[in-house]
Amino acid sequence: MTSEELRKVFLEFFEDKEHTVVKSAPLVIKDDPSLLFMSAGMVQFKPYWTGNVSLPYKRACSVQKCFRLSDLDKVGQTPFHNTFFEMLGNFSFGDYFKKEAIEWGWEFVNEVLGLPVEKLSVTVFKEDNESYDIWKKRIGFPEEKIFRLSEKTNFWGPAGNTGACGPSTELFFDLGREFGRIEDGCTIENECDRFVEIWNIVLPQFDRQKDGTDKPLKNRGIDTGMGLERTLMVCQGKKNIFETDLFQPIIKAIENEGKEISKSIIADHIRALTFTITEGIIPSNEERGYVIRRILRRAVLEGKNLGYDEPFLYKLVGDVVDRMGETYPEIKEKAEHTALVIKAEEERFLDTLDSGLSIFKEMIAGLRKEKTQTIPGNYIFKLYDTYGFPVELTEELARDADFALDIVGYEKEMQKQRERAKSATKFSGEIKGFVKGADKKSKFVGDERLSADTTIIAVKEIEKNIGIILEETPFYAEMGGQVGDTGMIKGDGLEIKIIDTHPSAYGAVHIGKLIRGTPKEGMKVTAEVDRERRMDIARNHTATHLLQWALRKVLGKHVHQEGSLVAPERLRFDFTHFSSVKGDELKHIESLVNEKILSNLPVESFETEFERAKKMGAIALFDEKYEDTVRVLKVGDFSMELCGGTHIERTGEIGLFTILSEFSIASGVRRIEALTGRNSLQYLKNFEEKEKNISQMLKVESGKIEERLKSILDDEKNLCRRIEKLEKRINAYEVQSFEPEEIKDGIQLIIKEVPSQSPEMLRNLADEVRKKWDSKTIGVFGADYNNKANIVVFVTKDLTEKINAKEIIDEISPIIKGGGGGRGEFATAGGKDISKIDEAIKASGSFIRKKLT
Repeated sequence: MTSEELRKVFLEFFEDKEHTVVKSAPLVIKDDPSLLFMSAGMVQFKPYWTGNVSLPYKRACSVQKCFRLSDLDKVGQTPFHNTFFEMLGNFSFGDYFKKEAIEWGWEFVNEVLGLPVEKLSVTVFKEDNESYDIWKKRIGFPEEKIFRLSEKTNFWGPAGNTGACGPSTELFFDLGREFGRIEDGCTIENECDRFVEIWNIVLPQFDRQKDGTDKPLKNRGIDTGMGLERTLMVCQGKKNIFETDLFQPIIKAIENEGKEISKSIIADHIRALTFTITEGIIPSNEERGYVIRRILRRAVLEGKNLGYDEPFLYKLVGDVVDRMGETYPEIKEKAEHTALVIKAEEERFLDTLDSGLSIFKEMIAGLRKEKTQTIPGNYIFKLYDTYGFPVELTEELARDADFALDIVGYEKEMQKQRERAKSATKFSGEIKGFVKGADKKSKFVGDERLSADTTIIAVKEIEKNIGIILEETPFYAEMGGQVGDTGMIKGDGLEIKIIDTHPSAYGAVHIGKLIRGTPKEGMKVTAEVDRERRMDIARNHTATHLLQWALRKVLGKHVHQEGSLVAPERLRFDFTHFSSVKGDELKHIESLVNEKILSNLPVESFETEFERAKKMGAIALFDEKYEDTVRVLKVGDFSMELCGGTHIERTGEIGLFTILSEFSIASGVRRIEALTGRNSLQYLKNFEEKEKNISQMLKVESGKIEERLKSILDDEKNLCRRIEKLEKRINAYEVQSFEPEEIKDGIQLIIKEVPSQSPEMLRNLADEVRKKWDSKTIGVFGADYNNKANIVVFVTKDLTEKINAKEIIDEISPIIKGGGGGRGEFATAGGKDISKIDEAIKASGSFIRKKLT
């Protein structure tokens, strides 16, 4: 049985038993803050058990793509652990319960898959007598093969911190004595690799609350999970999941010879990377991006074990797509994008890996000299911050070197970054608890008109402002990158200046400052949007659609939107691309957008079914959750995107489009900032005015400014070269007057503070001294340059066994509130406190004398 056949027969089996087949939800969950990634098939159905939403069906089945990091260290070490996997599941919401779930589970395993009873065992929760009796009496399963286990293994959930949970019953398959002998203590209870869990039938009866208490579920039911990879391994008679048809084509594509465990880890990780990056996750140092970066770098290290010194992971994306693209077409659509992201991250990591490993070895050697077996927290942080080593990588390297980590010290160093990452994480945005018992939701009418006579349906104080929800509103609530509208709400004796509009479960919340009157529920009012501001926003929003079209035309189809800001004064557009956009490319992109503006093409919107919109070619944000009916924005015959924002009616209304900047904001993600309409015109007027002023300052015509500036810069370079030569001659002359101090056994010390020497000239001074005294000499020189303290230290080669320049710098650089680095013969430091230069170089003398005498 192939993987495709297993998916098919599972869904058909439960469809025949009146289950609705539900497609896999994305790996990235936008509306569940308790989870970073989809971890089980039941997650998308959580609200159906709690009774918080109306039920679209009472029975469902699915093949859900999942990603878990909990088994990361076991990948390749056991026959059946992995990070990315597919979970087959059938679900009941207030419909059938234990009897049907167990009977159908046994029917599928025994009759459809043909797995023999002698190879199977069953576990139940020790207090669940009902499930035990169903297995023993109704199924006729051998009593000696039914195991009553504790809450640790047989009470499941919730997925995250809250939600449905309950007892479970599991089916295990016996892989045979070669994986462990029962007489040696290999049993189901101790999680021996011989017994692989293939199906977990969870019986959700409770709703876990935030405080840890359990309430009865409104819709008790069934949640089952059967690992596709494990079940396939058993059905195909393989010794581990990596021998199945899901993994073998990927493993065979790994050309270099080496340990199978490394190939297994790489095969698992490239599947995880392909699916997560497809959904828009980019390697980074925050949340989901950090997880992806960690497994990618882990795979690169396994590649090093196989002899790969160049990027290779990205080449395997095609093999994952070949194997799984028919089932999950989204990975085929974004294969080029995924490969480019992986390649860019591989190159970045490999650039720092060798130097980082070298630094790590130096650290270990130094710590061994100090006779300590713990790597300090600041060392761990430096490896992370400078060389991109996640703490898990340092931990693995430390383990190999027989060292422990000072994690507490590392956490202290990381605190600021972690706080920033936490504050930047956005899992929710609605204003909650706004209204009690609201029986209707505010209706948006702002596409048709910017003023509406309406009724207040809810009022709430929000910090120092007032929050209003209206029955109908022309105000657009901040969403999809577009900022919220501003304007006025007026009524009988009432006047509120609206400063922002936010979304909520009940519709747009108008946040405003009360000018006069008291707003009350049921009050009749007129809501009026700031027309001029809305038009500026609409120009910018439509321009982002033109920009995305132009980017894809010039740079390639791998370009996809990663984020945006549509404000009245400017627009910002984040997109996937893996190098800076060249100047001529930017000009071409800007020109294409302006051509479409000048063509004054129609901008039209319409609603249709989501699947139909995709078939029409409409571009959608992959990680956005869309309703069945969506709004499509069409510009001319060249741009079509799903969009709920506000827009102009013809492209000519944009007026003018000007790109201000283009730069990187993350690995594989670029940002363009631009202006439109009157803001673009004002920018060009300001530019023209500056050009006129520069022309007057340089006393040349506007057309000759560039030529004149080039001449000035050439003159400056010539002057700098002449000054540098003069400074070097002065240094050579000054050195002749230096008088070294003899410390001991002919060793000489020269300490000097020199006036206003640049760092380059300070190093030149040290070089001149070394030319004159090339043995048994130590020099320390300090200077204040541009309000910064600089220190240079040299030690002649014949003395570096006794003392070296770097340890002198490490000793004195804190005095000037700075830091430095270097090697045994030469080191430098820079600091903020110029008043302590004299103290620092004198301290170096004391340190050197003490060290040598």
